[in-house]
Amino acid sequence: MGLQTNGLSLEIVGREISGRPVPGKPRRPAGPYLLGLPALVLSCLLLVPIGVTVVAAFRTPAGFGFGNFAVMTDPGALRAVGNSLLWVLVAFGIVVIGFFLALLSYRLPAVTTFLQPALVIPFAVSVLVSGATFRLLFDPTPERGTVTAVWTWLFGTSPVWLGPGLFWLVLVSAFGWTWLGYVVSLFRAGLDAIPDDVTRTLTAEGVRGWRRLRALEIPLLRPITGVVTLTVVIAAVRVFDLILIVVPGSMQRSADVLGLNWWRATTSGDDPGRTAALGVVLFAIVAAVGLIGVRGLRRRRWAMPVTVVRPDPSLGRPKPRRSVRRFGWLVGLAVALVWIFPAVVLVITALHSPAEAGVRGWWSASGLGFSSFAAAANVGLFRALLSTLIIASAATAVLLVIAVPTAYLVAWGGLPMRVGRTVMAVFVVLAVTPVQMYAAPLRDAIDAAGLAGSRIALALVHAAAGLPFAVLLLRSAFASAPPALVSEALQGPVRQSAVLATVQRTYRPALIAVAVLEFALVWNDFIVGFLISGPGTTPLSLVLWGEARQFSASSGPVAAAAVVASIVPVVLMLSFWRTVVRGLTTGSRP
Repeated sequence: MGLQTNGLSLEIVGREISGRPVPGKPRRPAGPYLLGLPALVLSCLLLVPIGVTVVAAFRTPAGFGFGNFAVMTDPGALRAVGNSLLWVLVAFGIVVIGFFLALLSYRLPAVTTFLQPALVIPFAVSVLVSGATFRLLFDPTPERGTVTAVWTWLFGTSPVWLGPGLFWLVLVSAFGWTWLGYVVSLFRAGLDAIPDDVTRTLTAEGVRGWRRLRALEIPLLRPITGVVTLTVVIAAVRVFDLILIVVPGSMQRSADVLGLNWWRATTSGDDPGRTAALGVVLFAIVAAVGLIGVRGLRRRRWAMPVTVVRPDPSLGRPKPRRSVRRFGWLVGLAVALVWIFPAVVLVITALHSPAEAGVRGWWSASGLGFSSFAAAANVGLFRALLSTLIIASAATAVLLVIAVPTAYLVAWGGLPMRVGRTVMAVFVVLAVTPVQMYAAPLRDAIDAAGLAGSRIALALVHAAAGLPFAVLLLRSAFASAPPALVSEALQGPVRQSAVLATVQRTYRPALIAVAVLEFALVWNDFIVGFLISGPGTTPLSLVLWGEARQFSASSGPVAAAAVVASIVPVVLMLSFWRTVVRGLTTGSRP
């Protein structure tokens, strides 16, 4: 066979075909599958205990059945289910409020100047710190509680904010203060991704106000809305430590959610099958809610486009008038001051002596000093800091080493379609699985292996718990890469090493997002350490909770411990927040 064109003659010589055609598919090299072997081993830390819990939930003295699920007829369990569903409504409300705040900052860009840092700080601190902060604000005595003092000054008397029924206001306020910054940041990133020419076209056609919202912002932000809703709703259903630190002990059962109800049943010596059934019901609720965001995790149509040529600034969105910009600055400054106020209260309370903080509010000028920090140090604060640093660093390192090649395997490794979908489905299920599904069997296994109190064991559990989210995020980063980059990376016999060598350069935002979020989550963790760790690990959050159990007498040391515990995650989030948001919304950079 020959080909001649423009004076160039090419001749293609083939060889004779011998033998009969063999039906089937071409053989796939087994080498790439080895990239997923570490992830499989690490995931077994969760999969095996989950399987044990499921079997225990359906095993009865007569065989297998639904007898253990009769625990759901218990009034306490029914109340916990109702409270969990109430938290779902709270999460939806936070998503709606966050969307309109993001829309306000998008229409008035000057708002972001002050608003963004103020919203990031609460998201960086642990839920325990948020709960301690709002318990200080809503303290029932007007001499100490800011809200109580203001209400008494205005109306002569004040309700007991931490009393029956009203404690829900404190819980919802603390939860919203923690999560609203995350919601606003992701929605704002999605709004910034809307092409300017689309915005200008609708403006030229006179589409404004609610019509523009229905025709442009809401449809384009639908996928990111699913992801944000998934994250916040799951956090709301899993709420655990916030109730423990905010609600007084005598009223905690009326605020119980399913996770807390499971813990009380476990510690009271209830039948293991019944407690396992509670965990399965909690998992079913969380998994059902998780279906909302699966499409957003798998299809990243909301990712910001890669900039190839720097656009002409004159073609972008027109700048608002000077009066509008000033109004935006004022609004942003006012909201930022309100939002940062709880953190200011926490810091100033920590600067009072334990005795003064126990009888007077943060506005008192007497008793200032660092004695509360010294009191917090005497209960093992700095030892807990070192322990938490070791656990968080080890968990983050293990996670990155395992998640990057696994995400590459799922995205580019040439897995059969059915296998790839199955792997993704497993990771999605594991990402929404509550700790209660694997805590009890895993704790028993760690104790049996003689690893109770081991930092390495706790770090591996944290890495296994963070692996599903990391793989989902990094897989999306790989999959959203330009086709030319993919084709170049997959050429040659050393394609795996070539791809992995370019990960840090090309997918830095996604890698940084995974590393920062994993480190912050492990640093701020309470529930995993509370349910699984032994006495030798002493995570920071457990020390904080131990002091908070005598909150009225130790509010100064509690505030000091909360401030010290928040420094590292706050600095980390403020330093990398833009990159984290970019990694969450795009995964790649030009």
